[in-house]
Amino acid sequence: MLTRKLKVIFAFLILLCSSASLFAVEEYVSNIYKVIDVIFAKKDGDDLNLVLSENTEDKYYYLIENYTEKKIRRLIVNNDYDFAMEAIVIVIENNLDNEQAVEMYSVISEAYEIQQAHEREEERKHQQELARIEAEKESKRASVDKEYVSAAKSKGGSVYVAGKETKLTSNHWKAALGIADFLYEYEPTKQINTFHYGPSIDFRYEYTMPKLVVGADVFADPHILVFTADDDPKKVEVFCDIELAGKIAMSFAKNMFVRLGFNSSIVGKADYAVDTVNVADTLYTPLIGIKIEKIKVGSSELDFGLDWYAGSLYTNNLTVAMGGMLNLALPYAQMEKVKLTFNLGLRDKIFLKPSGVENRASIILAIGVENVIK
Repeated sequence: MLTRKLKVIFAFLILLCSSASLFAVEEYVSNIYKVIDVIFAKKDGDDLNLVLSENTEDKYYYLIENYTEKKIRRLIVNNDYDFAMEAIVIVIENNLDNEQAVEMYSVISEAYEIQQAHEREEERKHQQELARIEAEKESKRASVDKEYVSAAKSKGGSVYVAGKETKLTSNHWKAALGIADFLYEYEPTKQINTFHYGPSIDFRYEYTMPKLVVGADVFADPHILVFTADDDPKKVEVFCDIELAGKIAMSFAKNMFVRLGFNSSIVGKADYAVDTVNVADTLYTPLIGIKIEKIKVGSSELDFGLDWYAGSLYTNNLTVAMGGMLNLALPYAQMEKVKLTFNLGLRDKIFLKPSGVENRASIILAIGVENVIK
């Protein structure tokens, strides 16, 4: 009886010791598992290699290795192939006989290549989209540079400081047809004061560059009707003014032009009008002048200018010849691309002669059309 009791007690002690040893092993391995969890959270390949290499001779190494492979499979599920590839290589290096790890490496390597190819394709598409956006920005910036004035900032880059008054269109033109052009000729020596009538045409063009505005003016007004009696001995049959001038302005004073061109003041005298001998004859002359354009007067625009006719230097009985102009344009209709204006103009020519002063003044009523500046 006693012997049986001793056997039971001895068996119980052996079982107790074995259980204690098993719990000790589980606790030891569990601690390593926790270290591996931290390593995979940090994705630290050096620490993983250290843990595995320190335990390769341990009889429970297969448990540590299996747990590591489980963590690697979790990375594969989450498409984290970078550290998965690094970790499986570490597992193989620490146990070259691990065939399961070698197979897993093959799977990871293939999936990693697919992911890399996908990432390269996505990056290519991303770069193409960035290039498209940049090209669109450059296109918009080019439009903004035309519409606004760009000022450099002290720290680089630029800021746009001007707005609606800056022209997007580089070309501006205006044509005006004079439907009523009345000229008054006054020469006091022979007491000539006659009225003349005719049409007129006025055209101007400007092209705006970053630092300059260049353009041209063309004008003509043939006065072919005379309001005097047919037997008037002071009659002048025709006055015709033809003018062609180039002009230039600086960007800081873009409305003030210096003009250089040619003017023809054609005079047709009646054969029997002996008293018109003192009226200045036809004059072909270079001109030099100043013209100021597009001065805002409410919604209207004012132009005025003054010219000197150099031909007076080489013409007999003529000391100085000068011309001036003034025009007020009143808009009355605007469409998408053109604007219509009513123009009230005044042009005057003064001839200083040894015998006195001759004056030719014109009042012009004209309809104008010009392109719309956006």
